[in-house]
Amino acid sequence: MEAELDASLGYEKNQKDNTVSSNKRNGHSPKTLKSHYGEFQIDVPRDRNGEFEQKFIPKYQRDISGIEDKVISLYARGFSTRDIHDQLQDLYGIEEWQSRPLNPICPFVFMNCIHYKVREEGRILSQGAYEP
Repeated sequence: MEAELDASLGYEKNQKDNTVSSNKRNGHSPKTLKSHYGEFQIDVPRDRNGEFEQKFIPKYQRDISGIEDKVISLYARGFSTRDIHDQLQDLYGIEEWQSRPLNPICPFVFMNCIHYKVREEGRILSQGAYEP
């Protein structure tokens, strides 16, 4: 992360050259990350103007395990729940995943839709009918 900030600012940490830059380093911020190995804390470097955005661990990202994304991806590819269970068991051990703390709000909505051909103004269009 320090190397990313070096590239963003155009100079390395503790460099004593006549570097002229309107933006300077401004210490570190603690950030607690969650992974499948547990929680740990890192120090994220900051700049004074607040323009620096990390590529390695993006801003506001706390969970780096990515297991939720993997489950959704497997489901979207047509895997059955048994196939997903087997994949998670092989990768992580399903008990750890099932006993993880859940957020009070889940940002995912799954909708089922059937597409019908409908005649509208002399044309035949494909329309979706969503199930409640």
